[in-house]
Amino acid sequence: MEDISTVMSWFASPMYSRYWQHYQQAMAWHQRHRRAYRKALEAAYGPTYSQGRSPGSQRQRYADWNAGEDEDGDEEGSSDSEIECDISNMEISEELRQYFAQTEKHKEELKKQQQMEAEQHDSYVPADQDLRGVSRRSSAAPPSDRPGERRGAEMKKLYGKDAAKMLAMEAAMQLNFDRNCDLKQPKYWPVIPLKL
Repeated sequence: MEDISTVMSWFASPMYSRYWQHYQQAMAWHQRHRRAYRKALEAAYGPTYSQGRSPGSQRQRYADWNAGEDEDGDEEGSSDSEIECDISNMEISEELRQYFAQTEKHKEELKKQQQMEAEQHDSYVPADQDLRGVSRRSSAAPPSDRPGERRGAEMKKLYGKDAAKMLAMEAAMQLNFDRNCDLKQPKYWPVIPLKL
């Protein structure tokens, strides 16, 4: 069985000193912010406002946060008349700046990925629904060019003088398909792998 002091002292390693330095700075800022907030509430609503809350619940729950404070919630030696908001002596390392930049980059990537997933989800068609009805979504905007103009130009480029004949054959096939689908109303086969 390992010695308890060696197990519990992993966090005291010099490797984590920079983390603890940032932690202490953050906790000091948190304490100053809590005091300033409490003083602002007392100034706005009177001194009984902050005492009206259940004092025991917060103090018992976060006893380690309140270790440096006395009964009034102030650290020893701090005066009630001044509100500390000076962050000029706070040192932000280059590593922390890189961390914040990387975090913002990850947030943007996650937002883009969520938007892409939402677009894909909107275009998803359940296997038991008619594919043709979903693909013909109406839009409030009019078409930007005349219907069939681009297709006609492509067909003219591909088939030359026989383009009209090819367009007519395609239209006949599509109408035949649509007519049979309307008559028989087939169910679409789900697009899932056969080997699960």
